[in-house]
Amino acid sequence: MTRTLLPAILLLAAACNSGQGEPHKDSVAVTSNDTIFIERPVEPPVAIMDSVVVDSTLLPGKWVQPVEGVDTLLLGFQIRKGGKASSIMLESLKYQSWTLKKDTLLLHGLAGYAGSDTTYLQTDSFLIRELSDTALRVHPVNAALDHIETFKRQEIARKRNGNRHKALWY
Repeated sequence: MTRTLLPAILLLAAACNSGQGEPHKDSVAVTSNDTIFIERPVEPPVAIMDSVVVDSTLLPGKWVQPVEGVDTLLLGFQIRKGGKASSIMLESLKYQSWTLKKDTLLLHGLAGYAGSDTTYLQTDSFLIRELSDTALRVHPVNAALDHIETFKRQEIARKRNGNRHKALWY
């Protein structure tokens, strides 16, 4: 019985695989001319963004943006001369330093939550799309292709000779 069962199973398997099914991804198919075709999954398009010339002297300052839905709450970061940085109202991320590589701003810090024993190093990468005295527009590297975040330079009011003057915070 085993002798007749084994050929029947092989015949059934061959009939089920008639070669007309869809080839498996990353599979190799050989034609009669011994030409080999390798199918690969389609890769998502790579974002191609024009490089922006960045004036690094404009970066030092406090850069903030409102929290979505709560316009009175501002989050962001402060960039200081000499590569120092700090977070503004970010409890779970404490920036410590920054670097600029061409048009990419790298913010380095420690991430973790209050009450947690675990903290880890984190670097946030932002492609600078626009930088002026008052605005910093960036594309976070891990964000969707068309996602742009806008930070405004935070100004403080100073009293000088009894008059209130706005000054940029450095």
